[in-house]
Amino acid sequence: MIEQEDLDEQIADDRPDDGPVIDTDAIEDSPTVDRASIPVAWRILRSDPGGWGIAALWWVMFFSLPLPIGLAVLQVFDSAEGTSASVWLWLAVFAGLEVGRWTILVFGIVQWHGCWVYWHTVPRVNMLRSLVADPGPATGRLPGSTGEAVSRFRDDVRDVAMVLDIWLDVLASFVSSVAAFIVLLYIDARAALAIVAPVVAVLWLGQILGRRLREWRWAERQRTARVTSFLGETFGAVTAVKVAGAEDAVRRRFVQLGEDRAWAARRDQVGTQMFQTMSGVTANAGIGLAMLAIVGPIRSGRLGAGEVALFTAYATLLASLPRMLGRAAIWRRQADVSVTRLGRLMPDRTPDDVAEPVQTWLRHGPPDMPQPERIAPAHRRGVDRFERLEVRDLAVRLDDDEQIRHVDLDVERGQLVVVTGPVGAGKSLLLRSLLGLVPRHTGQISWNGEAIVDPSVELVPPRVAYVPQVPRLFSETLTETVLLGEPEIGLVDALWLACLDEDLKELPRGLDTMVGPKGVRLSGGQIQRTAAARAFVRRPEVLVIDDLSSALDVATETLLWDRLFEQRGERTVIAVSHRPRVLAAADLVVVLDDGRVVT
Repeated sequence: MIEQEDLDEQIADDRPDDGPVIDTDAIEDSPTVDRASIPVAWRILRSDPGGWGIAALWWVMFFSLPLPIGLAVLQVFDSAEGTSASVWLWLAVFAGLEVGRWTILVFGIVQWHGCWVYWHTVPRVNMLRSLVADPGPATGRLPGSTGEAVSRFRDDVRDVAMVLDIWLDVLASFVSSVAAFIVLLYIDARAALAIVAPVVAVLWLGQILGRRLREWRWAERQRTARVTSFLGETFGAVTAVKVAGAEDAVRRRFVQLGEDRAWAARRDQVGTQMFQTMSGVTANAGIGLAMLAIVGPIRSGRLGAGEVALFTAYATLLASLPRMLGRAAIWRRQADVSVTRLGRLMPDRTPDDVAEPVQTWLRHGPPDMPQPERIAPAHRRGVDRFERLEVRDLAVRLDDDEQIRHVDLDVERGQLVVVTGPVGAGKSLLLRSLLGLVPRHTGQISWNGEAIVDPSVELVPPRVAYVPQVPRLFSETLTETVLLGEPEIGLVDALWLACLDEDLKELPRGLDTMVGPKGVRLSGGQIQRTAAARAFVRRPEVLVIDDLSSALDVATETLLWDRLFEQRGERTVIAVSHRPRVLAAADLVVVLDDGRVVT
């Protein structure tokens, strides 16, 4: 009997003495793996049962055609004792059935491919929709690196799709195996029962090794995430590495992470392959036992050449079921890990939300996207026109520590409100909490007297635009980075207001210059002003600016504020700043210290 400890020892034999240590017990004890892959896969299937059903029909026909093919082989052997014409007739039937079987496979693959794309689309759409539109900040749900996010959208979604895929194989193999088993019972009952025994053995092995397979896949994904995160951070901090002379330290760290991941990946793959191999060996053992069981009937003449050929064909068909069950057990356990990781991107970390039914246009393409109505600021009325922002008892608690402490704030239309205070006072956090980018512990925010339930959804353009202290730019042309889908009607004015008009003359291709990943081809000040232009072009009612001085020289920042001052009364600005000139021009100065308003 194979125990979990025995299998661990077999895998550990190949591990170097100084290999990295992975504490699987700690991994399992942590709040990690939910056994939710089957409910999630089932919900995805229910959202398009017709597509899966048609694919299953093709698959059942492909797996079942060896049944009449085996009968044709029987007739070939039986007719060999008669006329040659009948032999050729049955050989022609045999060939026709084989051609028909592989033709069915082609049609089945076409249907399967559409389902395969759909199975990937449902969780991806739900995750994207949740990150973009669900209430509350998304930052706490996002992975630590772009590479890890891509891994979840690609690898983890594929693992869930593989569960639905293997269900097709198991269903088709089961239907054909049942029919083959009935025929084999008729030929020789003892031999038929000998072939069925491996099915029970594989199911038993799946239960024994299920926990380990989940642990090993979780460890592999966690360590892969560390490698991708470190790579992303390294590429984003190339200059810092060079200035610090830390190339060798980075190399050593990367080697360490790589070795750690390699060990986890080897253990995951070895465990997976060992289980698949044991499933195959068990199935082959069943065939061997069955062949031994029919030795007596063959010697006695009860089974002729045709029956033996039919028995061999059907026994091979029946032996495919343990292999399919073994694959299903592996993919289910690994998909449990993937579903847990996908659920962490949802607001309540509920994996079931990943499989919410969605509308897709996979066959004919989506309809034209409706363009939102863009109203010029001078023509905005009602709730779209800003008059007053009220904040009452706003508090933010992070890591069980109150960072913003019961702040009240009133902002009137056309005002310049400046938030200032010492480093670490909570200025940026206050702005982010106003916009719903971090969760509020307490407090109410009102726009024109109406309560804002979710600022992250409601305080967005054209109501509010935000210039963060550390902007993120897309690797597109300067025009596309600024516009992000907006019409070009206000582009020139926005670039002028952000003091980018002179910089355009120095850029190699002007507005068509590629800014590179995170704006790497621009200077720090140009990145900051590009982010400002991105906010300006949206012509918001309220402009929120988090400390322009962090990346701009004094002269450029002064020019930018002068241009904003020229539009006093036309726009409302809430800004973090330490500049005396800006503080002097403010209609309201909010001084923060340790998260509290002190004046």
